[in-house]
Amino acid sequence: MGSVIIRQLGDAGGPVSNRVEAELDNLVAWVRAMPRNIWRDVSVVNSSGVGPDVLHTFTLPANSLETNGDYLTVWYGGKFAINDRDKSVQAQFDGQDYEAPGVTDIDTGTGWVIAARIARLSSTSVRVSNFTLENALGIDSTGTLPTSYGTGGNMFCRNNDLTGIANLNSNTVVMRVRSVVAAGAAAADVVQNMSIIELTQQ
Repeated sequence: MGSVIIRQLGDAGGPVSNRVEAELDNLVAWVRAMPRNIWRDVSVVNSSGVGPDVLHTFTLPANSLETNGDYLTVWYGGKFAINDRDKSVQAQFDGQDYEAPGVTDIDTGTGWVIAARIARLSSTSVRVSNFTLENALGIDSTGTLPTSYGTGGNMFCRNNDLTGIANLNSNTVVMRVRSVVAAGAAAADVVQNMSIIELTQQ
């Protein structure tokens, strides 16, 4: 990279080109190693029925996870409708679930979050470490859930290797969030209103 810039600039009384090239290559390496945002979406997308309904979706460009150890930092967020229907959210990488809990009776209109690190193991496999929070969880000093927290909720922590995915060097990969609602579902039982994805390369 540095040599391309040097050929354009020439030495012109400054440092010799090999020194400048080395510094530019150091700068490029430093920038590549910094997390950088590759996707953000704050649009409001509602579930439409029982599902699974696709909410936010992002197509990861080919060769984004270029080297083993490159990783994505993912933050998904949304909320649930206030009703007595059972609900959940799921997350996928190249059509494979890394978060897919069963539905839970979540009655209050609080939020949900899925946060994940997705690291390349090889051109066709990744490791996903994630946590999912659905609704508010907590207990008071008597060991009971305060009524202000509503009813129903989950906390999951998972670590999975996904294998057999499309070759990351030459293929795009779809990342998506889906909603699932029990029978009797209505529109907007599950809402997604945030996706932020950052890429860190070596």
